[in-house]
Amino acid sequence: MGAARQVLRVTRMALIVVSLALPRDLAAQVGLTSGMAQVTLVARVAPRGTIQAVSPQRETVHSGLIREATVTVRLAANTGYQLIVRGTATPASRIWVRSVNGEFQELTAGSAVVVARDSRGGGEWERSVHYRIEASGNEAPVLPVRYEIAIAPTI
Repeated sequence: MGAARQVLRVTRMALIVVSLALPRDLAAQVGLTSGMAQVTLVARVAPRGTIQAVSPQRETVHSGLIREATVTVRLAANTGYQLIVRGTATPASRIWVRSVNGEFQELTAGSAVVVARDSRGGGEWERSVHYRIEASGNEAPVLPVRYEIAIAPTI
């Protein structure tokens, strides 16, 4: 029995020496538990915008040679955008369009005026575009314009 006790004593001493030599981090990992994990999913979509509809012009004021008219443009974008009115031909009369800053700017063939802007991001909007037209006669002149949307990607 003496030899068995001697082996047991040497084994205990070896375990004590080994446990003192081990780093403390390993002892802290005994009994691992699970916790809540968070995962972030990021989806990227190509920036795009469309003009969905343009209403017929509605005359709002008629005073002498000056007429005021409004057109509603419905558009959608998934990022910031600018709505632009571009003159497509030389008009028979002078035409002004209200810009994004509230001032009326004359519209000529090839010129462009930014009439609405939004930097917030995606959605659908209806924007009113206001015109002043210098025209003779009782008929409302046809507006020689094209509506464009310029998108501003924020990715």
